[in-house]
Amino acid sequence: MILSLLLAALAQQPGRLVVLVVVDQLRYDDVLRLSPELGPEGFAGLGTPSPLRYDTAVTETAADHAVLSTGAYADLNGVVGNRFWRDGALREAVEDAGCPVWGKRPGRSAAALLVPTVGDAYKLNREGAGRVVSIAVKDRSALFLGGTSADIAVWWETKTGEMSSSSCYAPSPPDWVPRRAGEPYKDWVWSMSHPEAIARLTPEPSVPGAQPNDGIGNVFPHRLGQGSLDERLFHAIRMGPPGTTIALRTARNAAAALKLGELPGKTDLLLVALSAVDGVGHQFGTLARERLDAILRIHDELGAFLGELRSRLGPRLSVVLTADHGLTPMATDARRLRVGLGGTIDVDEVLARVGRALDEVAGPRPGGWVAGIQGSVLSLKPPVPQKALDAAVEVLRREPGFWRVVTAADVDRAEPFIRHAWYPGRSGQVLLVPRPLWTLKKRDDGAEHGSPWNDDALVPLMLRAPGARLRKEPIFRATQVAPTVAELLGTAPPAAAFDVSAIEQQ
Repeated sequence: MILSLLLAALAQQPGRLVVLVVVDQLRYDDVLRLSPELGPEGFAGLGTPSPLRYDTAVTETAADHAVLSTGAYADLNGVVGNRFWRDGALREAVEDAGCPVWGKRPGRSAAALLVPTVGDAYKLNREGAGRVVSIAVKDRSALFLGGTSADIAVWWETKTGEMSSSSCYAPSPPDWVPRRAGEPYKDWVWSMSHPEAIARLTPEPSVPGAQPNDGIGNVFPHRLGQGSLDERLFHAIRMGPPGTTIALRTARNAAAALKLGELPGKTDLLLVALSAVDGVGHQFGTLARERLDAILRIHDELGAFLGELRSRLGPRLSVVLTADHGLTPMATDARRLRVGLGGTIDVDEVLARVGRALDEVAGPRPGGWVAGIQGSVLSLKPPVPQKALDAAVEVLRREPGFWRVVTAADVDRAEPFIRHAWYPGRSGQVLLVPRPLWTLKKRDDGAEHGSPWNDDALVPLMLRAPGARLRKEPIFRATQVAPTVAELLGTAPPAAAFDVSAIEQQ
């Protein structure tokens, strides 16, 4: 009788909501630099940032969202990058023919994860009592944050210009998913949201080396909308500030329609990933006005969204914010500011040199020896004789921009950040680690990330939760995010999360 009364009392407690926000490509230094413009409450109203580090050689969206949600690196969770080699072909990490996207589009899922997410653990530990909703601009962000058991994972589909998901979550769009969300941007012109602050912080209207997509130009204002709803516009939305607005509109709709945080005795988990900073940063670089504007727009819009949740839920709302990776400054920025370090390791040139060396040592092969470089890993087409691998490594170690060149046979003896980036069968033959301020990319591409250095691996961690605060640590670890979210949910961390929570009681 006493137990029944206790369970009944617990069931009548007000509901709660835990929100995890991941801002794609937000560097720790970004928040420090912009702190005077963010106001006394800090970025999105979440206070003072603490530094958080990824201890891995490959800092990419898919891999790092998987770390945040599982508390484990790729050597255990299996997600080694945005794409990896399967069955002799390069495939998207989210590719899954068994989960067709709404509208009978090619399937995607979180099935590449080999360990549970914090949402999966919560479902298992509470017999599915709480809801898990994942909303993002990128499919890999939504899927690898939410996991396979999420009630739904929704993302922006650039082919159709709709927020979409797959049949493995729902057979068709729920009523709360926005329709024709790109319509307001058909003629949209992107201008600076905080012109005085941005012009003061970045006096130059444009920076050398910018590679804007979709013909929008190098200098504000940028005409993203060109009068029609088409794939060009949908791609521009994904790569720019409109993606933030659409994702947060979807999150608002979900919170209201599903009454997240309002069901008595239940705690819900809302995961939100915003990628405008990443899309803009790749095009314009770390120091561009456009990237600052994308950050400040997220600060404004996300702050408003979280403020609405806070006004409705009060102390029943907990928020954690972090990022998946940063961005290496472009070589043109380093030269312009007379840093005198860094450069570009051109992927095409490196592959050509490796291919010629293998032809000389092992003889020409139809179709060539080299499959490509993906996620800082060189893959050769099997079978690969030892003399061919040795020749490839010799060429790569002569490249001035590489700090480490590690073969699959040497991974187990390497430092943890090397081991964390590698999964047998999904990684290729050689892991490539650029030196600080060096970038592995095509020469004519914009800015890039992917290294273990501070520019790419050091991001902010922020918390606003009733009765809790971040521990007093000099630096946090990416593997602490999943245990932190689990503690806020009142459940144990996911199975592979061996690290500890980053919070303590006040």
